[in-house]
Amino acid sequence: MRPRSDLPEPVRHGAVATVLGFSLPVVSVALVGLNQVFNVVATIGFALSGRASGVRLFILWQIIGGLFGLGAQVTFAGIVRYTSLRFANAVGIGLAFVSAEIVASYIFFGESFSRAQWLGTALIFLGVLFIAFGR
Repeated sequence: MRPRSDLPEPVRHGAVATVLGFSLPVVSVALVGLNQVFNVVATIGFALSGRASGVRLFILWQIIGGLFGLGAQVTFAGIVRYTSLRFANAVGIGLAFVSAEIVASYIFFGESFSRAQWLGTALIFLGVLFIAFGR
């Protein structure tokens, strides 16, 4: 399947690609950062819906989680557009797991982690880095 021609293509200027005037690494880092934010907030929204005391709150948090989930999917598509699918999967899915564990579970909901769980989270993070940047 070929990329759509109406979307911005990276423009090569020497060894640095640019998208809408920004260097490609800046665009990629911004997309990855936004993707993580969207994933974490979507996770929090869906968790709050599961803990809702009534139908209205359940639906409200489902909608909020769904909107941020859409943002996660759109930014994932952007990551795929300007990097490899391997990298996008590693950071968009693998790193989102680590981000949600730390930010949503530990910080937002105040869930405790054992040393083994912290070690497991660190190993997953390292594994994601190996997948994303390994050759």
